[in-house]
Amino acid sequence: MNLSQLKEKAQPMIRKVSLFVSAADSDTITAYTNEDEPVRFLIKYSDQWMGLIEEQDEFIFQPVNIESIDLNAYIPLTERDTEVYPPFETLMHYGDEETQSWIIENDGDKDDLSSLAAFAPDEYTDLWMDSHPIYNNDGVFAYMGGWAMIWPEDDVPMQWNEDLEFLFQIGLQDEPFVEVFYHKKENTYLCMERNT
Repeated sequence: MNLSQLKEKAQPMIRKVSLFVSAADSDTITAYTNEDEPVRFLIKYSDQWMGLIEEQDEFIFQPVNIESIDLNAYIPLTERDTEVYPPFETLMHYGDEETQSWIIENDGDKDDLSSLAAFAPDEYTDLWMDSHPIYNNDGVFAYMGGWAMIWPEDDVPMQWNEDLEFLFQIGLQDEPFVEVFYHKKENTYLCMERNT
């Protein structure tokens, strides 16, 4: 498949994303960040304030009492919308019948990351990277929604797990990046620390 065919296949999988950027005085503040504080990120989510908290080198995402936090120590954030393409491997994994045939023609396996990465066209990878906040993070502190990154240490991308809903990637200015997933069956939040 050429780039225009891949773009056409990707259209139904393009997702809206909210980027968290510094708020101007007139902006609605929807989140706060300070990566030097134990509560690194605060956001109103599910009708309550939630915080990404670092405790003993582990990250947790849980409700916080916003009144107990000195917000003067934080950068106020507002949201700006964009759209992202799915990673190539995700496009292949969930692709239609024609896509599945193309994978087989390329000796690929829709469930195997290294197999799919082996024939990912550079043009599509460039298109995806141009749309993804982790590669265009100038002034972006976090994002909500869209597609989680695919990390080399994962045998299977977490986003391919139907029980998990990708919520946020936090910390785009400084590593570690922290992904927050919601586990639908267990009604819990899962935080994954990522480094490049």
